[in-house]
Amino acid sequence: MAETKLIAEVFADGWKKVEVLITESNLLLGKEKIEFKSITDIEVVQHAGKECIRIKSDREYLLFFGERQKQVFKFLAFNMKSDKFAVYFLSPALRGGVLVATSKWEKGYFSVTDSAVWFLSPEKQIRVPFNALGSVSKDKRTVGDKQRVVLSITHMEGRDVITSFILCPETTLELLMDYLRRILEQQKPKEKLSDIEEQILTMVYTGLDSSNIESILGISTDELNKIYDKFVGLGLARVVKVRKEIELTPKGVVLVSESAKKLGGGKGG
Repeated sequence: MAETKLIAEVFADGWKKVEVLITESNLLLGKEKIEFKSITDIEVVQHAGKECIRIKSDREYLLFFGERQKQVFKFLAFNMKSDKFAVYFLSPALRGGVLVATSKWEKGYFSVTDSAVWFLSPEKQIRVPFNALGSVSKDKRTVGDKQRVVLSITHMEGRDVITSFILCPETTLELLMDYLRRILEQQKPKEKLSDIEEQILTMVYTGLDSSNIESILGISTDELNKIYDKFVGLGLARVVKVRKEIELTPKGVVLVSESAKKLGGGKGG
């Protein structure tokens, strides 16, 4: 993007028009300068009636660029502060375990910011927050006519489990796997769940409501509410009804997937 001048809206106790100048190294917001190297992450959010870009720098900015929004978002995604690795990626490769026929391999970058990982190409800028990451492992896939070792990353998109693949030199692949495993370790709840708590988490995931769970496990409403409070406190769930019902957060769904793997791989592993 060559040096570009445009009118945007910034949120400061309401939406206000502001002149924005985008240069090679910074974004001038009226008289305020935001250097790209100080931007630690961006995301598209809904705020005060507009779908806008949240920019995380020394402070947070909410900006609406109208019809230029996608263009500005793409430019910022490639130019903000991040660790970038040149890769080929396929994202989404699988959705809920089913092949996504419309996806194709893209040449671009795998990028890591302070709070998310990104799949970046001229066509796609996919942001996956750390708390939506599920697992990382090596896999073998046919790419072109050859069997190649790829990095397989599972992550949540709403309630869907998405699998994405990364193809890169083996040294980069090992580096990324270690990097992502460290991030996943930091995302795990600090407190271990008991067997009954893991069971309840799985029951919520399968769609059972409070009264069913109480009936199946023979526990009281108070006991279940205490466990729900713990899930909410650990960031595994959020309250969705006044009579306390919860739905799992991506973090909670990831934990259920890990528990299922442990049960499935327990014999003869």
